[in-house]
Amino acid sequence: MSEMSDVLLRLFAITVSLSIHEAAHAWTAFRLGDDTAAREGRLTLNPMAHFDIVGTLMILFAPIGWAKPVPVNPNNLGNPSRDMSLVALAGPISNLVLAVLACGGYALMSLGTMDLGWHRLISTFITMNFALAVFNLLPVFPLDGSKALTLVLSKKTALRWDMASARFGLYPLIIIILWSSLLPGGPLAWWFAIWRPILNPIAGLFGVYGIF
Repeated sequence: MSEMSDVLLRLFAITVSLSIHEAAHAWTAFRLGDDTAAREGRLTLNPMAHFDIVGTLMILFAPIGWAKPVPVNPNNLGNPSRDMSLVALAGPISNLVLAVLACGGYALMSLGTMDLGWHRLISTFITMNFALAVFNLLPVFPLDGSKALTLVLSKKTALRWDMASARFGLYPLIIIILWSSLLPGGPLAWWFAIWRPILNPIAGLFGVYGIF
């Protein structure tokens, strides 16, 4: 029963978190001039609009997962290179905001007597959102970090980066995950370790410790 409840808690947390993550992409693209996602019904918090069954199962039982990608037409954006980066960043930022808000809720509820069920739910929600933000900031195609990286690159370098990403596809990400699976702590432990000095103090401000 305990294992089943853990799966249900993670399923709830990932459903809410991914829906907001993808809606943030769609909303940002819409605000920057592209209504492609809006016309396809993605400008919504309805989980069914963003649901990908394989990606959800992967994130529940494996180290990675995904929702249905939000379509964006760069030709509709005012500054395609910059705006595509901003659209990409919107997803991880939404998860960071959710994690911080959940930390605040955790702190408020801790002032009283927090029910064990609420404690597990909020803890799962905090961990899931921090993890989604950090993982998606990995600068490897097709993750958001790969697109956001062009925000700090010159136009020439950004073009080369995009061409290399299209050429190699998913292989770099697969190789990184398989290689990092051999490290102590599990897949991508090194990447989360890089962010730990930033995220743990933020969570610690709300009395939440040891997120990563």
